[in-house]
Amino acid sequence: MVKINLNCKLNPKHTELFQSTAPILAVRGGANAGKTYSCADKLLLQALIQNDRPLRAVCVRKTMPSLKRSILEILSKRAEEVFAIPLEVNMSLNRAKFLNLTIDFLSLNNKEDYIKAKSITDIDFIWVNEITELREYDFDILNMRIRGGKSRFSQFIFDFNPIGKTSWVFKRFYETNNENGCHKLHYTVFDNPWAKPEEIEKLKAYKKQNENLYRIYFLGEWGELEGVIFDWDIVDRPPSNPDEVFYGGDFGYSVNPSVLVRIYRKADEFWLEEMIYEAGLTNQALARKCLDLGVRPSDDTYWDSAEPKSIQELCDAGLNAKPAEKGPDSVRAGIDYLLTKKIHIIDGSENIIREQKSYVWKKDKDGRYLAEPIKINDHAMSAIRYGIYTHCAHRVEPRIWRLRCI
Repeated sequence: MVKINLNCKLNPKHTELFQSTAPILAVRGGANAGKTYSCADKLLLQALIQNDRPLRAVCVRKTMPSLKRSILEILSKRAEEVFAIPLEVNMSLNRAKFLNLTIDFLSLNNKEDYIKAKSITDIDFIWVNEITELREYDFDILNMRIRGGKSRFSQFIFDFNPIGKTSWVFKRFYETNNENGCHKLHYTVFDNPWAKPEEIEKLKAYKKQNENLYRIYFLGEWGELEGVIFDWDIVDRPPSNPDEVFYGGDFGYSVNPSVLVRIYRKADEFWLEEMIYEAGLTNQALARKCLDLGVRPSDDTYWDSAEPKSIQELCDAGLNAKPAEKGPDSVRAGIDYLLTKKIHIIDGSENIIREQKSYVWKKDKDGRYLAEPIKINDHAMSAIRYGIYTHCAHRVEPRIWRLRCI
């Protein structure tokens, strides 16, 4: 048996997670608690600990694009960084190999997905990331598939942010507390030894902004999001014949991500597609990434006007970067404008979906909502507002002259 020092590259505060052999492992926690990374590490670790037998795992999210942007990226990253062994990925089969561990990737978004789910056999482990996206029926379908594997123990693992007590997850696993064999763990940002001080301070700031966000994302406790600003639906794809395509962007660097959102417009309807959501990008690297992702030099891109130097650097690198309309009341005006439009999120735009759920109005000391959003976890929301409001709100459509035939 290969021994791994949990205090080396694995999270030493998640030892209980690594050691659990319970049939069901529920990992609840706040933002940046490191829970998703440790769930990935636990799966990969089994290939070393149980290297004398073939193992099989299934990793699940609601949609395949979201799965690729989360589970697949994290597993690939941790395989290299922690174990120094590359993950062998074959996405044509939705499968990966890590030593003796075979990992199948599964979404649950249509009839074909459910047929696949009901056909899988000989499973040792199932890991569902963000289980609150799924239905209770989905959990039961998956849970019945864990059988026939070769592992010394089998386990259904799921992790999530405890957004609302109306969730079936709360009612089944926390309210009645009658799910036999469920090992429940709770982590916060303080259980992540690699969390940066500025990230912790950002989460702490929720306390003054919104008590519910503070409970959910800082304390990792169950809450109810109130005052959510947008309620956009999720669709499979953009329109096949949009009237135009343009972009909204937001600058970031060390902690905050740089963001680029592709925006499709057809009449007064908009579709949002997440292109970039990544920290650590210089403006030059950001521009190269935009161009590599298909942004043309002629395409309109709108950015935070408070950073004229950054906008100029994007222009110098070949982008048609423009300052977004900004002023004393532009945030509220931009939100008001977006609220009048029909807007969709394209499937796979994981961070847009996540931000939308927690983009809420501020409250005053008496609990009354203010016409101002909480300025945390809003990078994609800002990029979308910059793009749509600046590009469309004050545009005058060209007048069409019609000649009367005589």
